[in-house]
Amino acid sequence: MVRWAHCNEMLDGREIGEQFDWFARHGYAGVEVAPFTLAGTAGEIGPAVRREIRRQAAAAGIEVTGLHWLLAGPGASREGWHLTTPDDGARARTVSYLGELARLCADLGGSVLVLGSPRQRSTIGGVGVTAATVTLADSLARAMPAVAEAGVTLCLEPLPLAETDVVTTCDEALAVIREVGHASLRLVLDVKSLVAESRVSGEALPDIIRRVGLAVAYVQANDEDRGHPGSGRTDFVPVCAALRDAGYDGWISMEPFDFGPGPETVAREGLACLRRAWAATAPDRTTTHGSA
Repeated sequence: MVRWAHCNEMLDGREIGEQFDWFARHGYAGVEVAPFTLAGTAGEIGPAVRREIRRQAAAAGIEVTGLHWLLAGPGASREGWHLTTPDDGARARTVSYLGELARLCADLGGSVLVLGSPRQRSTIGGVGVTAATVTLADSLARAMPAVAEAGVTLCLEPLPLAETDVVTTCDEALAVIREVGHASLRLVLDVKSLVAESRVSGEALPDIIRRVGLAVAYVQANDEDRGHPGSGRTDFVPVCAALRDAGYDGWISMEPFDFGPGPETVAREGLACLRRAWAATAPDRTTTHGSA
Protein backbone atom coordinates (compact mmCIF):
# COMPACT_ATOMS: atom_id res chain seq x y z
CA MET A 1 0.00 0.00 0.00
CA VAL A 2 1.42 3.40 -0.93
CA ARG A 3 2.37 5.79 1.83
CA TRP A 4 2.82 9.54 1.66
CA ALA A 5 6.02 11.37 2.49
CA HIS A 6 7.36 14.90 2.08
CA CYS A 7 10.87 16.26 1.58
CA ASN A 8 12.06 18.26 4.57
CA GLU A 9 13.90 21.23 3.04
CA MET A 10 10.63 23.19 2.96
CA LEU A 11 11.02 23.50 6.74
CA ASP A 12 14.79 24.03 6.74
CA GLY A 13 15.75 26.17 9.72
CA ARG A 14 13.43 24.40 12.14
CA GLU A 15 14.73 21.70 14.46
CA ILE A 16 14.43 18.28 12.84
CA GLY A 17 12.20 16.97 15.63
CA GLU A 18 9.85 19.90 15.09
CA GLN A 19 9.80 19.08 11.38
CA PHE A 20 8.79 15.48 12.09
CA ASP A 21 5.95 16.62 14.36
CA TRP A 22 4.78 19.15 11.77
CA PHE A 23 4.62 16.67 8.90
CA ALA A 24 2.87 14.09 11.09
CA ARG A 25 0.22 16.65 12.02
CA HIS A 26 -0.34 17.32 8.33
CA GLY A 27 -1.04 13.69 7.49
CA TYR A 28 2.34 12.40 6.31
CA ALA A 29 3.83 9.07 7.35
CA GLY A 30 7.35 9.71 6.07
CA VAL A 31 9.95 12.44 5.67
CA GLU A 32 12.67 12.45 3.02
CA VAL A 33 15.72 14.27 4.40
CA ALA A 34 18.18 16.52 2.58
CA PRO A 35 21.48 16.02 4.46
CA PHE A 36 22.46 19.69 4.09
CA THR A 37 19.56 20.58 6.41
CA LEU A 38 21.32 18.62 9.16
CA ALA A 39 25.00 19.50 8.65
CA GLY A 40 27.64 20.37 6.09
CA THR A 41 28.58 16.72 5.61
CA ALA A 42 27.32 13.38 6.85
CA GLY A 43 30.49 12.90 8.87
CA GLU A 44 29.60 15.91 11.01
CA ILE A 45 26.51 14.09 12.32
CA GLY A 46 27.76 11.93 15.18
CA PRO A 47 26.29 8.65 16.45
CA ALA A 48 24.44 10.25 19.37
CA VAL A 49 22.81 12.83 17.10
CA ARG A 50 21.79 10.12 14.65
CA ARG A 51 20.18 8.10 17.43
CA GLU A 52 18.34 11.17 18.68
CA ILE A 53 17.01 12.03 15.20
CA ARG A 54 15.74 8.48 14.80
CA ARG A 55 14.14 8.63 18.24
CA GLN A 56 12.41 11.91 17.41
CA ALA A 57 11.06 10.48 14.17
CA ALA A 58 9.65 7.45 15.96
CA ALA A 59 8.13 9.65 18.68
CA ALA A 60 6.33 11.66 16.01
CA GLY A 61 5.10 8.52 14.24
CA ILE A 62 7.27 9.38 11.23
CA GLU A 63 9.54 7.15 9.18
CA VAL A 64 12.62 8.64 7.56
CA THR A 65 12.20 7.30 4.03
CA GLY A 66 15.73 8.16 2.98
CA LEU A 67 17.99 10.95 1.79
CA HIS A 68 18.05 13.16 -1.31
CA TRP A 69 20.08 16.16 -2.50
CA LEU A 70 22.97 13.84 -1.69
CA LEU A 71 25.83 15.93 -3.05
CA ALA A 72 24.46 19.42 -2.40
CA GLY A 73 25.15 21.83 0.42
CA PRO A 74 28.23 23.27 2.12
CA GLY A 75 30.32 20.15 1.66
CA ALA A 76 29.84 20.09 -2.11
CA SER A 77 32.10 23.03 -2.87
CA ARG A 78 34.50 22.26 -0.04
CA GLU A 79 35.07 18.63 -0.99
CA GLY A 80 34.62 18.92 -4.76
CA TRP A 81 32.27 15.97 -5.07
CA HIS A 82 31.68 14.82 -8.64
CA LEU A 83 30.78 11.43 -10.14
CA THR A 84 31.93 11.85 -13.76
CA THR A 85 35.03 14.02 -13.35
CA PRO A 86 38.32 12.90 -14.91
CA ASP A 87 39.92 13.87 -11.58
CA ASP A 88 40.40 10.43 -9.98
CA GLY A 89 40.93 11.88 -6.52
CA ALA A 90 37.71 13.89 -6.56
CA ARG A 91 35.77 10.92 -7.90
CA ALA A 92 37.18 8.62 -5.22
CA ARG A 93 36.14 11.11 -2.53
CA THR A 94 32.66 11.22 -4.01
CA VAL A 95 32.33 7.44 -4.13
CA SER A 96 33.51 7.24 -0.53
CA TYR A 97 31.01 9.90 0.48
CA LEU A 98 28.12 7.94 -1.02
CA GLY A 99 29.09 5.20 1.41
CA GLU A 100 28.98 7.69 4.27
CA LEU A 101 25.53 8.80 3.15
CA ALA A 102 24.34 5.20 2.98
CA ARG A 103 25.42 4.66 6.59
CA LEU A 104 23.73 7.90 7.67
CA CYS A 105 20.55 6.85 5.89
CA ALA A 106 20.51 3.50 7.65
CA ASP A 107 21.27 5.08 11.03
CA LEU A 108 18.25 7.38 10.61
CA GLY A 109 16.03 4.43 9.71
CA GLY A 110 15.87 5.22 6.01
CA SER A 111 15.99 2.81 3.10
CA VAL A 112 16.68 4.86 -0.06
CA LEU A 113 19.29 7.28 -1.38
CA VAL A 114 17.82 9.37 -4.20
CA LEU A 115 20.67 10.28 -6.55
CA GLY A 116 19.72 13.39 -8.47
CA SER A 117 22.68 15.73 -7.91
CA PRO A 118 22.67 17.14 -11.46
CA ARG A 119 25.73 19.36 -11.10
CA GLN A 120 27.79 16.57 -9.63
CA ARG A 121 27.15 14.19 -12.52
CA SER A 122 27.08 16.53 -15.52
CA THR A 123 29.92 16.51 -18.04
CA ILE A 124 33.04 18.32 -16.89
CA GLY A 125 36.62 18.77 -18.01
CA GLY A 126 35.89 18.42 -21.71
CA VAL A 127 34.59 14.84 -21.36
CA GLY A 128 31.64 13.98 -23.64
CA VAL A 129 28.27 12.63 -22.55
CA THR A 130 28.98 9.02 -23.59
CA ALA A 131 32.28 8.86 -21.72
CA ALA A 132 30.77 10.63 -18.69
CA THR A 133 27.95 8.08 -18.58
CA VAL A 134 30.47 5.23 -18.61
CA THR A 135 32.33 6.94 -15.77
CA LEU A 136 29.08 7.39 -13.84
CA ALA A 137 28.39 3.66 -14.09
CA ASP A 138 31.91 2.92 -12.86
CA SER A 139 31.51 5.34 -9.92
CA LEU A 140 28.21 3.77 -8.92
CA ALA A 141 29.65 0.26 -9.21
CA ARG A 142 32.42 1.29 -6.82
CA ALA A 143 29.89 2.72 -4.38
CA MET A 144 27.54 -0.25 -4.34
CA PRO A 145 29.38 -2.49 -1.84
CA ALA A 146 29.10 0.18 0.87
CA VAL A 147 25.49 0.93 -0.09
CA ALA A 148 24.56 -2.75 0.11
CA GLU A 149 26.44 -3.21 3.38
CA ALA A 150 24.36 -0.40 4.89
CA GLY A 151 21.21 -2.20 3.75
CA VAL A 152 19.83 0.67 1.67
CA THR A 153 18.96 1.15 -2.00
CA LEU A 154 20.58 3.75 -4.25
CA CYS A 155 17.98 5.13 -6.68
CA LEU A 156 19.22 6.77 -9.88
CA GLU A 157 17.04 9.68 -10.96
CA PRO A 158 16.66 10.69 -14.63
CA LEU A 159 16.67 14.49 -14.87
CA PRO A 160 15.78 16.84 -17.76
CA LEU A 161 18.36 18.36 -20.06
CA ALA A 162 17.73 21.72 -18.42
CA GLU A 163 19.34 20.29 -15.28
CA THR A 164 22.02 17.89 -16.52
CA ASP A 165 23.34 16.27 -19.69
CA VAL A 166 24.09 12.86 -18.13
CA VAL A 167 21.17 10.39 -17.71
CA THR A 168 18.21 12.46 -18.88
CA THR A 169 15.72 9.64 -19.56
CA CYS A 170 14.47 6.51 -17.86
CA ASP A 171 16.05 4.38 -20.59
CA GLU A 172 19.45 5.99 -20.01
CA ALA A 173 19.09 5.41 -16.27
CA LEU A 174 18.11 1.79 -16.83
CA ALA A 175 21.13 1.29 -19.10
CA VAL A 176 23.42 2.45 -16.29
CA ILE A 177 21.56 0.27 -13.78
CA ARG A 178 21.96 -2.77 -16.03
CA GLU A 179 25.64 -1.99 -16.58
CA VAL A 180 26.27 -1.85 -12.83
CA GLY A 181 24.17 -4.96 -12.31
CA HIS A 182 23.60 -4.66 -8.58
CA ALA A 183 20.32 -5.42 -6.80
CA SER A 184 20.74 -2.35 -4.57
CA LEU A 185 20.74 0.07 -7.53
CA ARG A 186 17.28 0.89 -8.85
CA LEU A 187 15.21 3.65 -10.47
CA VAL A 188 13.42 6.63 -8.94
CA LEU A 189 10.66 8.42 -10.83
CA ASP A 190 10.16 12.17 -10.47
CA VAL A 191 6.96 13.51 -12.02
CA LYS A 192 8.29 16.84 -13.31
CA SER A 193 11.17 14.97 -14.96
CA LEU A 194 8.77 12.45 -16.48
CA VAL A 195 6.76 15.31 -17.98
CA ALA A 196 9.92 16.72 -19.56
CA GLU A 197 10.93 13.30 -20.90
CA SER A 198 7.47 12.72 -22.35
CA ARG A 199 7.58 16.02 -24.21
CA VAL A 200 10.96 15.26 -25.74
CA SER A 201 10.30 11.61 -26.63
CA GLY A 202 6.62 11.83 -27.54
CA GLU A 203 5.86 8.80 -25.36
CA ALA A 204 2.90 9.37 -23.05
CA LEU A 205 3.92 9.81 -19.42
CA PRO A 206 1.73 6.95 -18.13
CA ASP A 207 3.21 4.63 -20.77
CA ILE A 208 6.72 5.42 -19.55
CA ILE A 209 5.71 4.52 -16.00
CA ARG A 210 4.09 1.26 -17.06
CA ARG A 211 7.12 0.31 -19.15
CA VAL A 212 9.74 0.89 -16.42
CA GLY A 213 7.59 0.13 -13.39
CA LEU A 214 9.32 -3.06 -12.29
CA ALA A 215 12.61 -1.18 -11.85
CA VAL A 216 11.09 1.59 -9.70
CA ALA A 217 11.91 1.69 -5.99
CA TYR A 218 10.71 5.21 -5.13
CA VAL A 219 8.51 8.01 -6.50
CA GLN A 220 8.73 11.78 -6.06
CA ALA A 221 5.63 13.86 -6.82
CA ASN A 222 5.63 17.46 -8.02
CA ASP A 223 3.97 19.57 -10.67
CA GLU A 224 5.67 20.11 -14.01
CA ASP A 225 6.01 23.78 -13.03
CA ARG A 226 7.95 22.68 -9.91
CA GLY A 227 5.16 23.41 -7.46
CA HIS A 228 3.26 20.93 -5.29
CA PRO A 229 0.76 18.44 -6.77
CA GLY A 230 -2.45 20.26 -7.60
CA SER A 231 -0.78 23.64 -8.00
CA GLY A 232 -0.35 23.57 -11.77
CA ARG A 233 -0.95 21.71 -14.99
CA THR A 234 -0.04 18.12 -14.14
CA ASP A 235 -2.93 15.66 -13.89
CA PHE A 236 -2.00 13.08 -11.25
CA VAL A 237 -4.87 10.69 -12.01
CA PRO A 238 -3.12 9.08 -15.03
CA VAL A 239 0.15 9.10 -13.06
CA CYS A 240 -1.45 7.18 -10.21
CA ALA A 241 -3.29 4.87 -12.60
CA ALA A 242 -0.01 3.94 -14.27
CA LEU A 243 1.70 3.37 -10.91
CA ARG A 244 -1.16 1.05 -9.90
CA ASP A 245 -0.91 -0.80 -13.21
CA ALA A 246 2.83 -1.22 -12.66
CA GLY A 247 2.16 -2.71 -9.22
CA TYR A 248 3.86 0.10 -7.34
CA ASP A 249 3.14 0.08 -3.61
CA GLY A 250 6.00 2.06 -2.06
CA TRP A 251 6.49 5.63 -0.93
CA ILE A 252 5.21 8.62 -2.89
CA SER A 253 7.18 11.57 -1.59
CA MET A 254 6.19 15.12 -2.37
CA GLU A 255 9.13 17.19 -3.64
CA PRO A 256 8.02 20.73 -4.54
CA PHE A 257 10.57 23.40 -5.36
CA ASP A 258 8.23 26.39 -5.04
CA PHE A 259 7.44 27.10 -1.39
CA GLY A 260 5.86 30.47 -2.19
CA PRO A 261 2.30 29.50 -1.16
CA GLY A 262 3.62 28.66 2.32
CA PRO A 263 4.26 25.31 4.00
CA GLU A 264 0.68 24.87 5.24
CA THR A 265 -0.79 25.29 1.77
CA VAL A 266 1.88 23.23 0.03
CA ALA A 267 1.57 20.30 2.43
CA ARG A 268 -2.23 20.34 2.68
CA GLU A 269 -3.08 20.87 -0.99
CA GLY A 270 -0.36 18.54 -2.25
CA LEU A 271 -1.44 15.64 -0.08
CA ALA A 272 -5.12 16.20 -0.86
CA CYS A 273 -4.37 16.11 -4.60
CA LEU A 274 -2.38 12.90 -4.34
CA ARG A 275 -4.98 11.18 -2.18
CA ARG A 276 -7.78 12.13 -4.58
CA ALA A 277 -5.81 10.90 -7.57
CA TRP A 278 -4.90 7.62 -5.89
CA ALA A 279 -8.47 7.04 -4.75
CA ALA A 280 -9.84 7.85 -8.20
CA THR A 281 -7.83 5.00 -9.72
CA ALA A 282 -8.71 2.31 -7.19
CA PRO A 283 -10.46 -0.85 -8.44
CA ASP A 284 -13.17 -0.28 -5.83
CA ARG A 285 -13.34 3.49 -5.98
CA THR A 286 -16.13 3.99 -3.43
CA THR A 287 -14.42 2.00 -0.66
CA THR A 288 -10.93 3.36 -1.32
CA HIS A 289 -12.08 6.96 -1.60
CA GLY A 290 -13.73 6.69 1.77
CA SER A 291 -10.50 5.56 3.43
CA ALA A 292 -8.06 7.83 1.61
